[in-house]
Amino acid sequence: MSAEPGAPAPSRLLTAYAIAGIERIVPGTDLPAVLCTAIDRNRIEIKDGDVLVVASKIVAKAEGRIRQAGSRAAFESLVTEASLSEVAARTFDSGAGPAVVTVARTAAGTVQAAAGLDRSNADGHVVLHPADPDGSAAMLRAAFERWFGVRLAVVVSDSTSRPWRRGVFDFALGSAGLAGLDSQRGRPDDDGRVQTATERAVADEIAAAADLVKGAARGLPLAVVRGVGDLLDEADPGARALNRPEAEDWFRTGHVEAVHAALDSTGLAWPPASASGDDDVLTRVTRALGAARGRTGRTPGQDRWRLRVDGAGARILVQRSGANPLPEAEGHPLVEAAIGLGALVERLHTALHAEGLRARVRYDWAADASPKGAALAIELDLAPGTNAPERG
Repeated sequence: MSAEPGAPAPSRLLTAYAIAGIERIVPGTDLPAVLCTAIDRNRIEIKDGDVLVVASKIVAKAEGRIRQAGSRAAFESLVTEASLSEVAARTFDSGAGPAVVTVARTAAGTVQAAAGLDRSNADGHVVLHPADPDGSAAMLRAAFERWFGVRLAVVVSDSTSRPWRRGVFDFALGSAGLAGLDSQRGRPDDDGRVQTATERAVADEIAAAADLVKGAARGLPLAVVRGVGDLLDEADPGARALNRPEAEDWFRTGHVEAVHAALDSTGLAWPPASASGDDDVLTRVTRALGAARGRTGRTPGQDRWRLRVDGAGARILVQRSGANPLPEAEGHPLVEAAIGLGALVERLHTALHAEGLRARVRYDWAADASPKGAALAIELDLAPGTNAPERG
C-alpha cells in the first residue's frame, strides 16, 4: 500500500548475515555448490529480494585466477600486466625496504592500488580479479536461484581505498540482477528542488554493509543482505556501469604524474613520490629536473642548456651546454638560446610546483644582452610552498 501524499516514508530495516563454515576454495572448486551448502548448514532461509554478497577473492580462486610472485619485483610485474593504464605511483616502506605501489586502471574498469591484486590470505599466491566480474556474478545468481527457488541478486565485492578519505571499504566489483545506480535526477528533494546530478551507488553501499559482518580475514567471504528487494532489476547491466568513463574522470592521473605527462617526460614520475610525502628536497628537485628536461627539447634553443643540482638541492644551476656557448643555428643564435632558456625555466617552475616547491629566479645579463659569464646563467633558490613563483 502506498503512503498518503505528504505522509512520512515508512521505516526500513536492513539486515546482513555472514555465512560461516565455508570450506577452503581452490581452482576448480564448484563455488555455487559450496556456498549454497554453507547457507543451508547455517539454516539461513534465502528469500525473494535477498542480495548475496560474495568476496571477489574466492570467486577468482575458484576460477584459477592466481599467480606466483616470489619477490616484490615479480609482484610489481604482475601489477603492470593487470593494468590498462597507470594513474600514479608512490613509494612506501614495506618493512623489507622501499617498495612501489602503483594505482592503475584495471580491465574491469576500476581504479585501484596494485590493479586490484591481492596477496593477503592467499597461501603465498597473488590473487587477480575475476576475468569478468559481472559475468561471474551472473553465473552465481543463476545457480543460487536454481538452488533456492527464489528471485535474488548477487554482488561480487572487493576492497579499495578512497580519494580524500583514510581507510578502505568494500565496493561492487561485479553484480547481477541489481540496480547498482539509483538515479535521483529529475526527482524533487524534500524542499521541492529538482535534482540534476545525484546518483546513489547502492551496489557499493550494499557491498560495504555486507563487509561489516563478513571478511576474508575472518573466514567469512559470503553475506546475505536483506531489505533492499525493491532494488532488484533483471535488466541492469552490472557493476561495470558504475565505473566513471575515463573521459569524465577529473583525476585520471596523480598531480605529479599529470605534470610529467604534460612536460613530455618518460612515463610516470621517477623515482615515484613518497606515499607519506616525506621526500627530501634533493629527491624532489631531481625528479622535477627529469620532468623539465623531458625526452626532447620542444622549443628552439632549449637543448643549448643543461641543468645541474647544486649541493643538497638548495639551488639549480642552468648552464650553457657544450664547449661553444652559442653553437651555429638556423636562426639568430643569441635569440634562439634566449627563447630556449625561457622555455626551460618555465618548465622548471611547472615541475617544481608539482613537488610543492617554488623558485625565485635571478637573471644576470651582460651589457650586450647575453647571459653573463661563460657557464652560469641562472640560479634558482628553492623554497617550500605552493604559491606562484616570485621573480626578481
